[in-house]
Amino acid sequence: MKKALYLQAGGPTAVINLSFLGLYDELKKHKNEFELFVSTYGLSSLIEDKLKKIDTSTNFDFLKERNGAYFGSARISLKKNPEYLEKIEKTLLKRKITHLFLNGGNDTMDSASRLSSHFKKNNIDIKVIGIPKTIDNDLFGIDHTPGFASAAKFIYSSTLSIIIDDLSYKKGRINIIETMGRDNGSLAASSKLAKVFGYSPDYIYVPEAIFDIDKFIQKAKTTYEKKGHCNIVVAEGIKDKNNKLISSLETKDNFGNIQMGGLANYLTSLFPEFKTRAIELSLLQRAAFYLRNKNDCKEAYNLGKYAFKEGLKNKTDIMVAIKKDSLGRFYLASTSLKEVNIGTKSLDIKYITKEKDNIGDNFIKDYKDLIID
Repeated sequence: MKKALYLQAGGPTAVINLSFLGLYDELKKHKNEFELFVSTYGLSSLIEDKLKKIDTSTNFDFLKERNGAYFGSARISLKKNPEYLEKIEKTLLKRKITHLFLNGGNDTMDSASRLSSHFKKNNIDIKVIGIPKTIDNDLFGIDHTPGFASAAKFIYSSTLSIIIDDLSYKKGRINIIETMGRDNGSLAASSKLAKVFGYSPDYIYVPEAIFDIDKFIQKAKTTYEKKGHCNIVVAEGIKDKNNKLISSLETKDNFGNIQMGGLANYLTSLFPEFKTRAIELSLLQRAAFYLRNKNDCKEAYNLGKYAFKEGLKNKTDIMVAIKKDSLGRFYLASTSLKEVNIGTKSLDIKYITKEKDNIGDNFIKDYKDLIID
């Protein structure tokens, strides 16, 4: 019997459990050949040798409607803790695991690559396959990531609702809406899709463009004084000309990433003479399963199925991915972990307006069909 191990890591999304379900449904077709184990809370159970065996008669259909990481997540860095490699190796060999599936984002794919290199170096035959997940849409080697479309749907829907609510009054507020997005502005940019329904943020600021705080203040004041309303969307990772974050909690996670937060509150404090409201969309961006994108659900599920099929072919050192052909059609393929781990993908600057304070209509053209369902 071959033995597959699956784990979830990093920040959850509204669709991550569907990737497990896809893999599980495909594995059940080969239940006479494969056993399935899960490492709960990311790499934790692998390190502690506390794997959970899954009975393939279990009905996991309830995961179709469940957000969060059902098997538990964790942020454990193999880069900072290389000593964990030996512990993980010991657990995998003891349990005779043949296929390792890691479902996560940038940091998880880094871990997958390090494990794959470790196995190759030590002549250990364990296939390593990454299954992508991240709302930030910042992975290389893939057109868009599972979780992004659902988060983007929540963001444009929330932005639209806030703008319309503010219009209830002849004179509203300067509303500053903060989205996630440390290095990639795709989530903030998705608020532009509110324009499809007749309303649009006055300004959208993303990390890919230098944030000039003086111009920001002047533009917001001018717009509010002219219209009596001003709605601004800001990505949490916006930086000044010195590449310094405008606002953050100034603490770091296990991977060395700066913990974000408090940006909207800080920016509203710059307008003491105006009515303002800071709105941090926070965890709801990834947790709002009630606004999941239907295609996002299908893609997450299909990537899980595809990952197991690639495992059957004894593929290794890869991440399964969504690609786009020359006609704009999406299809599934595999990409090397080396390509994925070249860095963090940014929002294409072609979508940023000349004034660096908004997102152009070309973003709507390219992303409308993906995000609006």
